[in-house]
Amino acid sequence: MDELDQRAAKIRLLCTDIDGVLTSGALHYDKEPGHTKAFHVRDGAAIKWLQRSGIPVAFISGLTSDATLNRARDLGVEDCFHGHLDKGPVLDQLCAKYGLVCEQIAHLGDDLPDLPLLRRVGLACCPADAVAEVKAACHWVTPIGGGQGVLRLVAERILKSQAHWNTILALYEV
Repeated sequence: MDELDQRAAKIRLLCTDIDGVLTSGALHYDKEPGHTKAFHVRDGAAIKWLQRSGIPVAFISGLTSDATLNRARDLGVEDCFHGHLDKGPVLDQLCAKYGLVCEQIAHLGDDLPDLPLLRRVGLACCPADAVAEVKAACHWVTPIGGGQGVLRLVAERILKSQAHWNTILALYEV
């Protein structure tokens, strides 16, 4: 087991930014107030697999967005923090809620507001198109960009390292 898998084996909570990670980062505006976002379906499936395996997922986004709240509700993500540019206190709150230390938490981020979390967690990951400072702080830079299923890759690595992957495959008769 390599170092990345050793880190993944300890994860008990996965936190993720939204814009630029679960989405491409593009916001679509029309004449009405608000915006829309496109989420990758594979990330949604992976969130359900993590939850099924006893690993909750938390959304931590700097942007206030009804689209983020709707996606969280659709996936049963109970911990949805949006409008939080200062993400450190959210991590502290989640540690207290779940009785975890930072080493047991993974975070996916792509831009500067994610750095405080990425520097503290046990498994720091980012999409291939993250900013240079974030890439330098991460344990794993995934081979794909934001909005292309980044969380799916990270979830699979976590689930494999914790021997949950065969249970997930069995759901699909693989």
